[in-house]
Amino acid sequence: MMNFVKISKAMSDKNRLKILEMLSEDEQKVGIVSEKLGVEENLASHHLRVLSGLGFLKSDKRGREVYYKLNKVKVVSMLRDLQKNKAFKEIISEAVAVE
Repeated sequence: MMNFVKISKAMSDKNRLKILEMLSEDEQKVGIVSEKLGVEENLASHHLRVLSGLGFLKSDKRGREVYYKLNKVKVVSMLRDLQKNKAFKEIISEAVAVE
């Protein structure tokens, strides 16, 4: 089972949530993520490293640029693990029903 403390900490930052949303649409390089968030590249890189460290992102280096994309398998795995917890199962069910 995943470390819910680390996940909670990582997901408590609004920029990281924005990054996940951004990368769910298409892969992006660090500079574009930085620009869309309105933050310095080093801060965007930090957020990307945190999410990558948890396995939520995949990266692909092309020359000097690093492109990131959502690791959908890991995100699905996290949601399945969260659903095993009674409290989270209810929250996830409500969230999915709203859409």
